[in-house]
Amino acid sequence: MAGKPRHALVLAAQTDARLALASVVLITKQFEDTAYEVTLPRVPWLREQSYINVQSIQPVKFTEFVRPAPGKFDAQVVGAVAAALKRWLKL
Repeated sequence: MAGKPRHALVLAAQTDARLALASVVLITKQFEDTAYEVTLPRVPWLREQSYINVQSIQPVKFTEFVRPAPGKFDAQVVGAVAAALKRWLKL
């Protein structure tokens, strides 16, 4: 059963790894104001205000990527996501 394609931030991708998986966190419009959410800046490829909840981290097979990335987030956003992941995973 095919699901609706979702935007996601790719955290890690190793095509030469044994399992050839990427780790992603989903981009969503839902916001619950937890310590594990990052508010994203307004960018042209996201129609509405969007957020990342790092608790949505999941593996994705490279064959499941259905379209190229429409853009990139700057280092500040990636840093905020990394900090939220560290809080959640207690690293």
